[in-house]
Amino acid sequence: MRKIIATLMLSALILSSHQSIAAGPEWITYAKVTKVVVTANGGVNIALSPALSGCTSQSGYGERYASLYPDHPGLDKIHSIVLAAFMADKPIAVWLSDSTCRIGEVELGGRQ
Repeated sequence: MRKIIATLMLSALILSSHQSIAAGPEWITYAKVTKVVVTANGGVNIALSPALSGCTSQSGYGERYASLYPDHPGLDKIHSIVLAAFMADKPIAVWLSDSTCRIGEVELGGRQ
């Protein structure tokens, strides 16, 4: 019985600590924005929950940040959606256009 309980607890722990690993291009279909950083080059980095890993973010913020680069034609619009989601604690869906976690598109409310 103890072994079964231990196995169930370990399974729950593994499932609750799920991370999205950057494999791109791909949709992250449901995530909450946990941090927004405007970088020195005019781009934006965002951290999500569940956390990303394996990204190559701009300005050296590390593997847990997706990057919206300053040359993106929708920079201001995407930045506004990200800020709205962050402030309202609403989910978003994020299109990572490559394996470095470059943001291509976002959808407010997640993607079903």
